[in-house]
Amino acid sequence: MTRLLRQLRFLLWLAVLALPLPALAEWKNVQQVSLGTAQVLEKSAGSFGVFTPLAYGITNRLTVETHPVYDLLLTVNANARYRIVESPSWVLSGTLDFRQSFYGGGHAPGDLAAGAIATAYLGESLALTGALRYAAILNPAVCAHGGYPEPTCVDIVNGTTPGVDHGVAGTLTAHWLITPRDLLQLTGSLRMRVSPVLARETPTVTAVWVHDFGRWHLMAGATAGEFFIGRMDALSAPEIGQNPSYYVTPVMPVLDAWFRF
Repeated sequence: MTRLLRQLRFLLWLAVLALPLPALAEWKNVQQVSLGTAQVLEKSAGSFGVFTPLAYGITNRLTVETHPVYDLLLTVNANARYRIVESPSWVLSGTLDFRQSFYGGGHAPGDLAAGAIATAYLGESLALTGALRYAAILNPAVCAHGGYPEPTCVDIVNGTTPGVDHGVAGTLTAHWLITPRDLLQLTGSLRMRVSPVLARETPTVTAVWVHDFGRWHLMAGATAGEFFIGRMDALSAPEIGQNPSYYVTPVMPVLDAWFRF
């Protein structure tokens, strides 16, 4: 009987979540879209998804986020977005990102980034968002030639191992609210290393479609760039003094679902 009651409570909970909320049932205009824009959530509003970060509005100006998937992988992470100024035609926010892994001990890599993000509204259904961040990789992976380096490793410079890999990251995003329930988002991003060596990483372009089912949202699309998904050591062993090869794919699917509360 106890097990049956637990199952009934679980089914009731799912049914409650499936009920649409009129306030969240649709986007009235593109100014209400916070996904990938400078806009923040309202106080006490939030969202969580499979890959989408858990987001919560601390105040009407401050939204904080964290990826639970990273936390499960022993990687502490947090993002804060603070709305500095807003007008009917544009909004400007400051951002701060932090991520530190403890999986590999004290020398595990981490990320720290700070910058600004601005969104300009071109009517009720179109918006353009630009973001620029200073980014630092803490304890970057060092290229172990002849060993097994990471795809984004850095070389030892002047006989020393760099403790921080400095860079600048920029993104440009276009939002098109096709209907009150359908959103098309196109994003391009690029990161430039500036220290210890100057290098440009492969840019990425992502196109996704988002449908609003009420509380639930579904995202589907694809991202193009250069994605390392595995080594080819078993097929072709590297020669002495050379790095092993990697499987590289130019396109990866994007699929996610999240819940607004």
